[in-house]
Amino acid sequence: MLSGFFRTFKRKINSAFYVTLRLFNYYPFFSYLHGRGERINLTEEYELDFTEDEKAFLKACAASYNYFESDYALGHRQKELSIYKLKDVTFLSHTGAIMLQHKLIVESASSVTRLTETKAFRDFSLLFSHTYTDGVYTTIQHSHWADNNISHWLIDCLPRLYIITQLIKEPVTLLMWSGAHPYQKQMLEYLLHDYPHIKVKYISKHHKIRIANFYLPSFVAATFSAYLPPDVGQWIREKIWDGYGIERANPKKRVYISRSKATLRRILNEQELIVLLEQYGFRTVWAEDLDYKSQIQLFYDAEAVVSSHGAGLTNILFAEKCHVLEFHPAKIMKAHYMLLSKGLGFEYTPIVGSHGDESESYTVPLPEVAQWLHTNFNATS
Repeated sequence: MLSGFFRTFKRKINSAFYVTLRLFNYYPFFSYLHGRGERINLTEEYELDFTEDEKAFLKACAASYNYFESDYALGHRQKELSIYKLKDVTFLSHTGAIMLQHKLIVESASSVTRLTETKAFRDFSLLFSHTYTDGVYTTIQHSHWADNNISHWLIDCLPRLYIITQLIKEPVTLLMWSGAHPYQKQMLEYLLHDYPHIKVKYISKHHKIRIANFYLPSFVAATFSAYLPPDVGQWIREKIWDGYGIERANPKKRVYISRSKATLRRILNEQELIVLLEQYGFRTVWAEDLDYKSQIQLFYDAEAVVSSHGAGLTNILFAEKCHVLEFHPAKIMKAHYMLLSKGLGFEYTPIVGSHGDESESYTVPLPEVAQWLHTNFNATS
């Protein structure tokens, strides 16, 4: 009861605080780079080719969110990988966003939508001001999105490091939130092992830092996508496999990732599903019970992964080569892992279940699962 009281009290205080900020016109304007600074391209943009089945699924995903098809389903474009060399920026350590001439820069948050949903746009929490006049700085930080979300960390943050390592040859300091999780710090160490000119500086989330020389790397994946160009994905995979010492000669396995311990997107007929999957040699795994090295090893060893949609599926990035079967509730369908699979060259199949309840839990059509299993695998029992 007390926790509920404090949550209500906090909401009222925050509401009053934001009203006060609006009265004093605290909220900053935003702007785009529009050619400011020096832009260096690593790759050019290109269009992805989709099969008819992939196009149909992308259109269904767009419809489930009431988007126009052109927003999400048609002509998916892989934008240029680039970096901006900027002067006199203000870095906001609680989000990773930057400001130029007192305006928030959209490209530093990947999109207007994400920018306006971050603390950079709406929260007065930067208490200490600093100035870095010496040295060169950069960041891959994307808070709050990636603070404790493996999908945003692997898709939004780490691919930006690929751009930094390929384009910045001078000594540079990478700014990172000091509260990053151990697995995030570990991955940074592995990915930067061969780049001694890039140093990581961990800082508090309560700084507004004026920086004389700053590199802003582009985001690799689009907002509604998890597609990574093959060179980017393979760079991350190889360095993480080597860093964690992943065994590469283990026999291949078939795994079902259960969400029965999660609060969202549980499979209501999971027991019947597990019985069916076991006939084809699948074993059930709860990823949250494994440390992160064990999760990577699990996915590396997998020749097939079956799961309901969820951030944990981002770990297919670390599979060597696998079939992916992903379940979706009918009213909320997302194409992130179809697009991630496409960049990795994996076989991907979506199966749409019933409309989800208030926690997006739903029923999977078992005959469709049985057909997928029969088409791709031999029964083991």
